[in-house]
Amino acid sequence: MIERFLTESGLSATAFGVLAMKDPRFVHEMRAGREVRRATRLRVVACMRDARTRDGGTRPVCPTEHGGRDEAIEI
Repeated sequence: MIERFLTESGLSATAFGVLAMKDPRFVHEMRAGREVRRATRLRVVACMRDARTRDGGTRPVCPTEHGGRDEAIEI
């Protein structure tokens, strides 16, 4: 799910980690097998959902608050 989002958005793994979690290593650590808590999953999913709904060609800015239903995230 995250890898597909990175491809679609053109964001690097580092840029997404900073936007979604304020952690430039977030995606790299997930690729290495890092487990994430439910609150983290919600935040990442909300970030991707918000970025997909924005238009105008600007870089996505992810929300700091999570929302929506709990979804599994896949690297």
